[in-house]
Amino acid sequence: MSLDISIIVPVYNCDKYLKKSIDSLLNQTISNIEIICIDDGSTDESSNILKDYANKHSHIVLLSQENKGPAIARNRGIAIARGEYIMFCDSDDWYEPAMCEKMLETIRLKNVDIVMCNCNIVKYDVSYDARDDDISYHKLNIFGYHSLNFDLKYKVNSVLWNKIFKKSIIDKFNIDFPSGHYHDDMAFILQYLCSSKNLYGIDCNLYNYVFRSNSIMHQTYFTANHEKKLFDVIDAMKYFYFKLLETNNLVGHEKLFMSKLVSMTQWVILKCNNNEEKMVNFLNYCNDKLIFDLDLNIFPESDERYYLNMAKDKNYDFFKRLYHFEKENNTPHLKQIDKRTKVIKVIFGKILVIIRSYLFFPYYIYRIYKKL
Repeated sequence: MSLDISIIVPVYNCDKYLKKSIDSLLNQTISNIEIICIDDGSTDESSNILKDYANKHSHIVLLSQENKGPAIARNRGIAIARGEYIMFCDSDDWYEPAMCEKMLETIRLKNVDIVMCNCNIVKYDVSYDARDDDISYHKLNIFGYHSLNFDLKYKVNSVLWNKIFKKSIIDKFNIDFPSGHYHDDMAFILQYLCSSKNLYGIDCNLYNYVFRSNSIMHQTYFTANHEKKLFDVIDAMKYFYFKLLETNNLVGHEKLFMSKLVSMTQWVILKCNNNEEKMVNFLNYCNDKLIFDLDLNIFPESDERYYLNMAKDKNYDFFKRLYHFEKENNTPHLKQIDKRTKVIKVIFGKILVIIRSYLFFPYYIYRIYKKL
């Protein structure tokens, strides 16, 4: 008998939360699903908990491996999945009872390639002070039916757990996770979006996302402080780029790739906290891993291409100016001003245009020269 949904759950040292997570999947309002749990070399009680559940419930498929990271775990889950659709769950989070039913009903009824839902934010760690941008990143802000144009592909976040995917698209385009790197979820989502035509967002809080200071997501995106967590974003973008080439899918997605690469580069520059050594190391890493070998002429002429040329030239002064520009325009004080008055927002926006023009002034001079 074919299954409707395969839910993939990578597990590593999560015994405090695991039972609640698995129970929520077993108690779904539809039963034609399988739960694929991959024990990624846990050293706590997670392995025993999973074995006990697998022995008692035929819906659960248990795989075990040495600690190799969530990317390989998820790839193994996808490889054996029998469901028409794929969903993911983190082992410290849980589904609402009707999540699978509502996601399945929507993707079939709306005839789309991907459906996204909203989530509840749960804080177990009382001392953990979630910032506004932490929360807003996880909350859904795309609702209803949309064709997947550039803006939507750029806007969709990289979380896996609030989405349902077609297994047929994953198989057709050989979509998978790059192993050994952080940000593997971003590479997967971008591959899938570039292989899809449309999406639907439902404003229902069907997933419960736990904010924990020691979670992989939090440490990777919001408190990244060592170089691998930061710099691996270049490896993820490199994987995405070569996947586009491999599937003959780069044409039409040049702008998306370039814009995402610039956006993530800016994120790393901010996380470098004006540390000259770290910035220089990052520019070297960008070139060693990806940018030096990129033929930037295949991408549309734009601010982003100029930006990448600055990275290719390892122009540290440019990125130092950019750091101060970005830092000044992301302070809590300015966000408060932005919320209080639209007038100040308009004025401040015009000031930003002037500052931005200063940063990219050489690029505009170059464009004028090209037209002479």
